Amino acid sequence: MIRKGLWIGGICALLLGGGLGGYIARPPDPGRLQETSQTLLDENGELLELRLTPSGHWRESISLEEVDPKLVQMLLAYEDKRFFDHPGVDILALGRAIWDAVTAGRITSGASTLTMQTARLMHPELGEKNLFAKAHQMLYSLRLDWHWPKKKILEAYFTLAPYGGNIEGVKAASRGWFQKDPDHLTYSEAALLVALPQSPERRRPDRFADIAYKAKSRVLATTQQEMAFSKSKLLEYQSENLPTAFFRPSSSAPHLLDRMQPADTRTSINKEWQQAINALLRNAMGTLPAPINSAAMVVERRSGLVRSYAGSADYTSEHRKGAVNYLTAIRSPGSTLKPLIYAKGIEQKLLNADTVFTDQAFQQGGYRPTNFDQTYSGEVTLKDALIRSLNIPAITTLEKIGPDQFENRLRSFLKTGDGYQSSAGLSLAVGGFYLQPEDLMNLYLAFADPDDPANIRFSSAARRISPPYLTSLAASETILGLLTQVETNGRKILFKTGTSHNRQDAWTVMITADHIILVWFGTPDNTPTRSLTGRGTAYPVALQIAENLGLKAPTYQAPSISERDITVSSTPTCPKLIQFPEDGEWIRSEDLLLRVEGQAYADWFVNGKSVTLQNGQIALPSAGSHRLSARQGNCTQANEIFLEVVPAH
Repeated sequence: MIRKGLWIGGICALLLGGGLGGYIARPPDPGRLQETSQTLLDENGELLELRLTPSGHWRESISLEEVDPKLVQMLLAYEDKRFFDHPGVDILALGRAIWDAVTAGRITSGASTLTMQTARLMHPELGEKNLFAKAHQMLYSLRLDWHWPKKKILEAYFTLAPYGGNIEGVKAASRGWFQKDPDHLTYSEAALLVALPQSPERRRPDRFADIAYKAKSRVLATTQQEMAFSKSKLLEYQSENLPTAFFRPSSSAPHLLDRMQPADTRTSINKEWQQAINALLRNAMGTLPAPINSAAMVVERRSGLVRSYAGSADYTSEHRKGAVNYLTAIRSPGSTLKPLIYAKGIEQKLLNADTVFTDQAFQQGGYRPTNFDQTYSGEVTLKDALIRSLNIPAITTLEKIGPDQFENRLRSFLKTGDGYQSSAGLSLAVGGFYLQPEDLMNLYLAFADPDDPANIRFSSAARRISPPYLTSLAASETILGLLTQVETNGRKILFKTGTSHNRQDAWTVMITADHIILVWFGTPDNTPTRSLTGRGTAYPVALQIAENLGLKAPTYQAPSISERDITVSSTPTCPKLIQFPEDGEWIRSEDLLLRVEGQAYADWFVNGKSVTLQNGQIALPSAGSHRLSARQGNCTQANEIFLEVVPAH
């Protein structure tokens, strides 16, 4: 720092006399460095989505560690050999340029350093061709060098340098010209990236190949000694072909870029899957009138990693309101929650896999629901009720469970709170509990794998979150086994469809061996339709997604009699084992200790794990949803509770 201070002091005295110390002491304004493009990368680091700067440039910030060392070495050898020795302005080069101009009567050589080039890239007004601007540029370079380390100045240059058209920065240039990141470049590629910023339009290889070739060759010849390659290698590098076209990335995940603001660089998205699903949704729109739109996502089971995410069929479509992310829009889920209702009924021993329902007219107060086809089927099995998505069996089951308790369970799982919407009551079974498609995906991730649930996440770097307890493994496997069907070709399929009232929403949730597919079709403003159904509209697209992506069939089996360990008793013979807390109760406490009242000699369990009752209390593992069970002899009881820990006053 002492040597640098002496340099700057001498130069200031030489140029304008010692009154500029205050100017140099002020931290530099980053200028155009503050504006960079927003980008998303797929799981392999390939560009997935790009959004230009407000000025219309493709410009990505970069660290020196992301740049091939040979490019750094070649740039310094060609542009500024004393970069690490001078304080932003090279006095030797400046003196030589002045002497040459005086003796020749005209300017014959320049004295611009990389720091000076960076200064005018940050602030274009410093590049005006007059003495005042040049002096200002030199002073700003001194200021830049005083405050910033050399590494940061190089990073600023590699972020802002122009490479033709609206391309700025070496990362965008390398991706555009070579379709790869700039961390592994050939000598020929590095030479082109050194030559282009000097005349970015005149040296574009796609338009002026001869000029670009000569510029690249000149850089290689000039830096041969510093780069230490032989004459034969020089000829080899000079003869390498130049790119003939500039690659402009297509838009693959605009809704995800909106969703992840501020954008993370790398996601868990599989780019090929993403593009395939985008194409399937666009094709589906060709047969459906506006304003109908669609959305889809594919999520990996057990990890929650999102592998594809399409918020609409076409982001740019105005008449279909394509810029809306329908995966985060609050919609009616239709019948997609029915499997969870039946699973809860099995948990509470209100039904089993052999249960037969009476599908007939139902009325409670002023609520008189019907089935989708306005008919009744009489006696139907649980499997038929699931597959045919009958309303009355699901509603009568929900009535026995307790609609408020079940809705509270969903709210606590989704962390929506009471302000999310008004109570759905029994209409929850037929789409009255509105939620986001992302919410529905989280529910099914927990439902499909209750022993290893996970919430959705968009990057493997994001923390994996295990959601609260939703349903037991036995109940889940029973319902998923009943939902499993076998096609005529022998392929197993497992899916649940849903259609909302007035057909403004059509859904399919398909479960495969390792993934869950969610497909939604609907109208942006909940306008009724006559055509949309989950089975007829969403299911074919979900099936296409599974086939195109090569997803494996599920492994669930329909439950056999020997596997059915859940029985239903028409008359209760067991005492009430848990007096407190009641099923569905929301408890606020200052700690994780739960007061319990019940049978003195019962065995107690929390989320299926044995616990010890001490002084009438059980220590819960965390706040949130839990399943409290008690067992005494052949009798069991399970209550679901939600614990909220509040600070002591």
